[in-house]
Amino acid sequence: MAVLPRPTNDSRPASKLWVVGAGTVLILFLASAFYTDILRSPLDYAESKANEFCQVSKGDENTKPRNCQDPYRRPGFLIIPPKSDPASAVYPPQQEELVFNDTQVPQEILEGPEMPKQWMQIATKEHRRRVKAVKNKHATVDDFAAMKDEGGLGWLWGRRVVEFGDSVDRYEAGYTCKEFGYEMYFPKVHPIEKFPKGICEIPSFNLTFVVFHSAGGFTYRPKWFWYKEMRIIPFEERWKKLWKPHHEPIQGPKGRPDLLLWQNGLWDQRGFQVGGRKHHDANTTVGQWSRQLVWEELQFYTSRLKVYVEMLVKEFPDTPMMFRTLTYHQHTGMSDAMMPEMDRVGRAMAEKYGHEIFEWARMIHLLGKHWADRTHPAEGALSWLWGNMVLEYLARSAGAGVAAGGEERYPYFEGWDACHEEHVGWGGR
Repeated sequence: MAVLPRPTNDSRPASKLWVVGAGTVLILFLASAFYTDILRSPLDYAESKANEFCQVSKGDENTKPRNCQDPYRRPGFLIIPPKSDPASAVYPPQQEELVFNDTQVPQEILEGPEMPKQWMQIATKEHRRRVKAVKNKHATVDDFAAMKDEGGLGWLWGRRVVEFGDSVDRYEAGYTCKEFGYEMYFPKVHPIEKFPKGICEIPSFNLTFVVFHSAGGFTYRPKWFWYKEMRIIPFEERWKKLWKPHHEPIQGPKGRPDLLLWQNGLWDQRGFQVGGRKHHDANTTVGQWSRQLVWEELQFYTSRLKVYVEMLVKEFPDTPMMFRTLTYHQHTGMSDAMMPEMDRVGRAMAEKYGHEIFEWARMIHLLGKHWADRTHPAEGALSWLWGNMVLEYLARSAGAGVAAGGEERYPYFEGWDACHEEHVGWGGR
């Protein structure tokens, strides 16, 4: 049997010394790492804050203050003056009863730097001056070309506004066209349909509006369809057979439309109401006229609107696009309960695809006395507002610069992208 050798007296102190030495080295290493980290952390923090301060200071020296507020998404800009000037109000009131009077908005507020410009007033005045200067009732774009930069409106020359919507969009563009003394015309593209697309050309600014009339999101023409003149319903088919948008004068200075407005609402609302009555009893939810969307309608509407918007994105890349909020009817109420839901779908779709919001319809809700009929806002204050808003967004798209808004609104008019990120989120909707 083998016997292990016993350690000698000489080897024991050596082993102990080795263990003690190794332990000492380990302790020193751990202590060094610990204290080095403790010392380094505050130094690293101080250094990072110093660098941050230097970067901020440097940026403050080279960057102008930013003002990207969109005035048409803030309250108070639809002002319809009374026919006569009211007496001035006294505030605080001197009488016991609190009485509010219909006074004019103070002029210093209307002329404040945050207010949007009265572009329609400016543009129509310049238009009349140009027409008078050329002395030709049949003047063309070429006759006005030498004046294109006059009146501070050089940014407006050659711009193209494209709308994919319904008769409300057609009416408003037509009213705006009339303010410049021109009429919208409608190319004959179908033996029955009269208004698949409308075109308005304003030679004094080489400005063109093109409106394509949609009939909703249905994928076929139902037998029960109520409007006899509307023969082609699916927007894909209307695009190929009626609209053919790329064949029209829609290319602005950048080779694309300068502003595109889209929406799809009233025709689908009516389709859901008429179709619901056709296929369901009146005592059921879907058979009622005045109701909200049911789940399957909401799913269908959302799905088709997604296809609609994706088609526009594909066909018009790099084009400034806005969802035109949905109008209600003149005498609104529960019969329009679908509209807020459809409007919110449109807003969500706009956010998803990076489009902004044209708030015109929300600003005029419930102003039925200014409607031309059951469906269409009338010519006047509401169409004037529409024109002002379109020109405001055109100025932004065109990069009109500080000449359009002054230093107070920099960089709002420095091109569409300058403030785009501030306006694509859901906030304020």
